[in-house]
Amino acid sequence: MCIKNKLHTCSGTSSYVLSMLCFGLVMLGNLSQVSAQFRHPYTMRTPGGNITIPGSYAPMLYSFEREPISSRYKFYIVLKNDSTVVSKTKIKLRTATKPSEISWREKGKKYTVTPDQTKEIYRIDYWNKKIKGIPQDSCWLFLVDTVSYERRIRRYSMTADINQPAISHFKMEKANEILPLKKETLEPYVQENEKAKKLLLKDQLLKAIEEFNR
Repeated sequence: MCIKNKLHTCSGTSSYVLSMLCFGLVMLGNLSQVSAQFRHPYTMRTPGGNITIPGSYAPMLYSFEREPISSRYKFYIVLKNDSTVVSKTKIKLRTATKPSEISWREKGKKYTVTPDQTKEIYRIDYWNKKIKGIPQDSCWLFLVDTVSYERRIRRYSMTADINQPAISHFKMEKANEILPLKKETLEPYVQENEKAKKLLLKDQLLKAIEEFNR
C-alpha cells in the first residue's frame, strides 16, 4: 500500500509499469500481424526514454507449397484501355492452376482482373516511391532491387511487399527476358562464380544470387 510520503513514487512506478505493459501489447499485436511487408523504423516514447524499433528485411523464395500472403495496399490498377482504378486491396496470388488476380468493389459490385487484363499495377511506398508490378505470364512482378553493374542479377517478387518479398523470377542486367527462379534457369548464369555454384548445388538460390551480386 502507498502511504502519503511515497504516493508520488508509487504513482510514477505505476505509470511506468502501465506504459511498459501497453508497449508490450503493441509489440505483441505487431508480431501477430501478417509480416509480409517491410516494417519501417519508428520511435516510441516510454518513461524510461525513447525506444527505436528497427525495420526488417527478409526475402523468401516463392513456392506453391509455402504461399506468401500479400499485404493490403492502395493500388493503382491500370487497365488495357488506359483507365485507372484506385482501390485499397491486395493481390490474390496465383496457384498451380490459376493466375494471380486483384479485386475491388465499386457501387456494390465486385470486379476482378488478372495480369493479362492490365498494363500495370502499382502502389506508392513510405518514401513516395512508385512500386510497379508488370504483368508476366500468370502474375504481376515487382522489381525488388536495381543493380547498375553489367551481368548482375535483378530479382522480382510476386507481391508488392518488396522489402519482404516473395522472390519468384530474375533477370540478368541488360537482358530482355525475365525468367522463373529455378535451379536449372539460374545455373547457366553463375558458372563463373564458384561460391555461387556451391550455394546453388545446395538449393540455396537466393544466397547464390547474393553471392553473385557481390
